[in-house]
Amino acid sequence: MMAKVSREEAAANREAKIAVAQELLAGEVAALQSGEDWKRYLEFSVRLHSYSPSNIVLLAAQYARLQAEGLVDDGQQLTYVAGFHTWKALGRSVSKGQRGMVVLAPVRYREAVDGQGGSRRLGRGERPTVGESEAVRVRGFTVEHVFAASQTQGADLPEPPRPQLLRGEAPVGLGAAVMGLIESCGYTVGTVESAEALNGANGSTNLRSKKVLIRADMDDAAMVKTLIHEAAHVILHAGPPGQFLPRQHKEVEAESVAFVVSAVHGMPADDYSFPYVAGWAGDEGAKAVAATQARVAKAAKEILSVSLAEQSAGGRVPGAEAAIEAARLERARSEALRVATDPRTATPAGIGVA
Repeated sequence: MMAKVSREEAAANREAKIAVAQELLAGEVAALQSGEDWKRYLEFSVRLHSYSPSNIVLLAAQYARLQAEGLVDDGQQLTYVAGFHTWKALGRSVSKGQRGMVVLAPVRYREAVDGQGGSRRLGRGERPTVGESEAVRVRGFTVEHVFAASQTQGADLPEPPRPQLLRGEAPVGLGAAVMGLIESCGYTVGTVESAEALNGANGSTNLRSKKVLIRADMDDAAMVKTLIHEAAHVILHAGPPGQFLPRQHKEVEAESVAFVVSAVHGMPADDYSFPYVAGWAGDEGAKAVAATQARVAKAAKEILSVSLAEQSAGGRVPGAEAAIEAARLERARSEALRVATDPRTATPAGIGVA
């Protein structure tokens, strides 16, 4: 008969499983980010410019005009944007006949600032002296011309690893338990037909309207894992301090919780969670996971505590406890039989045993 596990032992086992899953996640994200494809993608992204909201509006309008004129195919989205020489440095050239798009670029200059409020303009190559610090100022804007990736040709554009959705069925009862937890926090849970209704996402959580939506065109396992991800947002980001975290930090936390809970339930979320976390965490994914482990573990415990679905043994061989108990009973039976048949320990005939 299997020995009954105490509440304290169950909690300790759960914590051990969570720690193993978190260690695996951090290690695999770090390994992914050390790969050549990922490094090339990050280096590529760093060399491209980031644009202000105003410039994004400008670019979108000009890109639509290029599509209307047939210079860019309607099916090609506006993704990477860079100047002529930047594209050249990245191994691509602007295609013949293309027209650049206008953006507003800040004109910056450097100043040396002292502790008394004084400042002076720094020349090219000049550095602040002792007691001074450097500040960058904007004196105005100038016009620059840039080109979209679809207006160029040459070396392949690198892409980060794509998360792969889970396939198959989730453990019986897990989805219902997670949904119940979300609803107990005052949220409603619904579905949409596809990712198009969620701007390409698998799920979304609106913390103001307290509504969670999941796309319905996924396998059961993917839907339940997405539900766990959204439950993590509800637990960790509905109030302070989580609500004040930057978006990428929130996504790293939510997907880390989804990975841990899925792993404990024997659902292999590796192909989705590793690239997802790495993508949101940038080039310091493992550090981001490590920095938030305590919050992730807390949320994972809360979800695991309401799940009645079968959970993995956390590294133990299934049925090990029963096998150990059976072996112990067999040893005891063999020992009793040995003692009973050993003439040195046999009870003399006619003598009673008290």
